Amino acid sequence: MGHYGISAVHWNANVVAIDEVRLHKIVRRDHTGEFAISHGEPAWSSDVMNLIRGGNTVWVIVSVGPGSYKNTDHVRINVKSGGRGYLYSCTADGTPTSALIDLPRYQRADDSQ
Repeated sequence: MGHYGISAVHWNANVVAIDEVRLHKIVRRDHTGEFAISHGEPAWSSDVMNLIRGGNTVWVIVSVGPGSYKNTDHVRINVKSGGRGYLYSCTADGTPTSALIDLPRYQRADDSQ
């Protein structure tokens, strides 16, 4: 299974939730034991949920310098009343944290000012 990191979020005020994230693929470099992180690309929260449901691991990652990140908390799925899923962050033992919503927020071209 794959590993991914989220470095920024887009907040949708209409549904009061994160609807899009900046997602990075994390890959292990051959023979060095180091990890490389791809350039972050926008991904819908539903796509991240599908990654998690498929057995992939998703982390909150925070910048520790130009092009360098550190993984912090896990990203998991919870369900609101009415059945709508949403992403949240938690520690390894499942205790919810604010790490995901504390990430930098970005604007899209179609956001109203």
